[in-house]
Amino acid sequence: MFFGTKKTVNLLTIVYDPGYKNTAVRKSRTTHIDGNKGELSYLGHSISHLFQNHDYEEVAHLLIWKQFPTAAQKQQFRKNVAREMVPSDSVVRIIQDFDPSTEAYLMIAAGLCAWAASKPECIPVHAGDGLYLGNSEATDAAIYRSIAALMTVTAIVSCCKEKTPFVADVDPTVSPIDNMLRMMKRVDAHGNVDQKTSTTVNKLCILFADHEMTNSTAAFLHAASSLSDPISSSASAILASQGPLHAGAIDLAFRRFAQIRDARGGVKKHLEDAKAGRCRVMGVGHRVYRTVDPRITHLKQLLEQFAVEIAGNPLLEVAMEIEHAVQADEYFTSRNLGINVDLYGSFVYAALGLHSSIFTPMAIIARSAGIYSYWRESMHEVPCLWRPRQVYTGHGSVAK
Repeated sequence: MFFGTKKTVNLLTIVYDPGYKNTAVRKSRTTHIDGNKGELSYLGHSISHLFQNHDYEEVAHLLIWKQFPTAAQKQQFRKNVAREMVPSDSVVRIIQDFDPSTEAYLMIAAGLCAWAASKPECIPVHAGDGLYLGNSEATDAAIYRSIAALMTVTAIVSCCKEKTPFVADVDPTVSPIDNMLRMMKRVDAHGNVDQKTSTTVNKLCILFADHEMTNSTAAFLHAASSLSDPISSSASAILASQGPLHAGAIDLAFRRFAQIRDARGGVKKHLEDAKAGRCRVMGVGHRVYRTVDPRITHLKQLLEQFAVEIAGNPLLEVAMEIEHAVQADEYFTSRNLGINVDLYGSFVYAALGLHSSIFTPMAIIARSAGIYSYWRESMHEVPCLWRPRQVYTGHGSVAK
């Protein structure tokens, strides 16, 4: 298959860049990060401004459609997502067939695949066409469908983990997040979502809505570069996110704090082991930031709102001790290794009463806004299959 203008390619020119540390794969005006100054902005709006003045729906609309929604557009966004939030029986069955102890990300990936399978007409190969390339209407419909699938599947998994029945309780007048929380049973006696819970999840999602070309975002776009459908590509992002070097660090940090609490020597011993190369300190250091992660301040503000719920939490005390020790240790300060959102992110989710296995999927739900914004951009560009090169290190040529 050939698109665009034919160009001669010099096959001898290969850039060797392990981990793509210095390689940019696309252009976008969506998110800007200044790692040296500790700045993060979406479409020119600082993360602080967005956190203080907007909800997640508005930020998602800004990222995907490059503008804040009007009141009418916001209500239409809710209707469009709600319309797609009722899963087929096959999706529910596949997720419920897993043992409840199964890792959540595997259940979610399977659920997304089942969701895609339930709508074969939305899969390009099945339809015999590119479907979404250059088609704004089809692309936007797929984005609503993908947001709905990701949130609903996560709600089903949450119910499985907590051994509660799943009910597709969807209200087209409320936000997708509130509908997800309703399906997760985060409601009062009257079936209404607690306002504090809703606001907190909205604010958390704003902080995680996009972070430029992260590993999971790149995994999605890599899969989608073959012109695959966005729900199938979302499964790629979910699976990539779970590694301890990416979003899985949120969950791993929470588990590591328990190990540190129970271990002899505690935080001091853990940091000494890290400096000796015997382990990693979760929640410290960042691939991009060389100063304070700008999201940390706002994450701490959310924690303060749950002072009663987290009071005396021994794991939080471990996290705070790590922060204080890192800030006072020349080994970390001289290397610009500050704390990141993984250090405290899990405690807000825990204060909300969410199952620990759902912490990382919640971050991916937030990140979907950024992911789908880049996918939408790519559907209006000349398609380019992501196919990196490899440097051969074997001996000699193939035997004749």
